[in-house]
Amino acid sequence: MESLTSRQKKALATREKLLKTSLDLFSKYGFEHVSIEQITKACHVSKGTFYTYFPSKYDVILEKFKELDSFYSTVEKNIDPLLPASGKILGLYQEQMKYLTTVVGKDLMRTVYTAAMTNQVEQDHYLINPQRKIFQLMNVYIEEGIEQGEFRQDLPAARMQAIIQRCMRANVYDWLIHSDDFDLATEMAQFTAVVLSGLKNNQ
Repeated sequence: MESLTSRQKKALATREKLLKTSLDLFSKYGFEHVSIEQITKACHVSKGTFYTYFPSKYDVILEKFKELDSFYSTVEKNIDPLLPASGKILGLYQEQMKYLTTVVGKDLMRTVYTAAMTNQVEQDHYLINPQRKIFQLMNVYIEEGIEQGEFRQDLPAARMQAIIQRCMRANVYDWLIHSDDFDLATEMAQFTAVVLSGLKNNQ
């Protein structure tokens, strides 16, 4: 692999500086209160430079948040293939919640959720994009559960996934508005287990 040129190194450094500065400002002042001009002034670059790397403010958040989806590929390999579908879903969510609390943190997640509710984000924004790794995995596990008779047959897989996704987002939202005594991983495990119980085939 060829080493980077000095120009490429400088470009990467500029991009990283824009990313870090933007996230710091979003955390301090709130996503909706930070302009691209503020970001570029803090980085001593032009607006054109910002748009070279990021089409919008929200894309700054997505760039950082997409690291989470890379994490799911690792989680997938560590989930016991002998577990029932519901066990795989619970295992996936447990690892996700640990990652959110220990790596991503509340500040960035608040920014992600706040930005998702502004009119600056397209309707089909990243949080609900079906191409995300976690949703692809979830769909595999749900289809598996239906085929093996673990999950009920009267609901399509897409509907089940929507219900489980809402369960996840509800727990994350509760975590964001509660104090530090709210254990996200524990709450997610209990709530998701109840939801999955309602999706199981009890015949």
